[in-house]
Amino acid sequence: MRLSSTVNPRVLQPWRKLPFNCHMNFASSLLQNSCQRVVHKRATSSISSSAPPSDVFVLDFDGVVVDSEPEITASAFEAAALRWPDLFSDSVLDVGGKRAQLREAMRIVRPVLVRGFESMVMLRILLRDPSCPKTLDAILKCWSEELPRSLSFWGESADELTQIFEAVRNDWMNSRTESWMALQVPYAGVVEALGATRSPIYIASSKAAHRVSALSSAVLGLDLPSDSPKLFASLLPPEEKKVEALGVIAQQPCCSSPETRLHFVDDRLDTLLAVREVPELAARWNLYLADWGYNTAEERAAAAREPGIKLLGLGEFNAMLV
Repeated sequence: MRLSSTVNPRVLQPWRKLPFNCHMNFASSLLQNSCQRVVHKRATSSISSSAPPSDVFVLDFDGVVVDSEPEITASAFEAAALRWPDLFSDSVLDVGGKRAQLREAMRIVRPVLVRGFESMVMLRILLRDPSCPKTLDAILKCWSEELPRSLSFWGESADELTQIFEAVRNDWMNSRTESWMALQVPYAGVVEALGATRSPIYIASSKAAHRVSALSSAVLGLDLPSDSPKLFASLLPPEEKKVEALGVIAQQPCCSSPETRLHFVDDRLDTLLAVREVPELAARWNLYLADWGYNTAEERAAAAREPGIKLLGLGEFNAMLV
């Protein structure tokens, strides 16, 4: 399998040398035994430092590590106001609590959003009646049809909306960094679990590398440069590019031992199903649907019935890492 040019497939070296201490016994009669123990410890340390890890984790970012929905929605409001100022003016949104209703509706439909600009389209569809069950259901169940239909009806293009949306996000991230970061909330216990784990961690995300890197540092306290070999970013469409990424990661030295357990955690059931369709990946990877992420009750129920896919709770996830 080949990975897209945005991916840096350099090798991760996850193992570390284990420290050892030699405590000398003052009694001369035990000196020889003490030195023998030191030699044994040195040999054990050398073996351990080259041993493969027990587990390797590949994690989605949004919906697994960080809840980014508040930022996506806030950016969508700003971008929509630029593109359709008459529809998304403060005078319109502040009447009858419509802004709050739209925020709540966007939270509901987030599971089907793949690319950021889609949030602008969702906002406009929901604008007339954010709480309409029929509209919410149409987005959740038929988004692949609703999206192109709406773009065509409005005379809009995905490329133009993407440019506006990404410009808004980048400007906010660079000029109002603190408020932008504050909208990205790590899930409970994840920061501590990532900080405590000794297992190699890879990130496989549809999010742009520079955003994942910045958030990892500011929100998670992790050093993850945008060109890190542990970061696979801009994986769109995820059903294709994440499959490719897992194929590349599985070939890294840290994954080479058949005794090493490989784990992939994502919040999109379609992505996990795509991985399972590749026999060599299905044979190596343990697949988990993050039940705290952006998925619906129907998807969680379906995952529970799917062979080879485990429905994972947040507490279980944190415990796995440590």
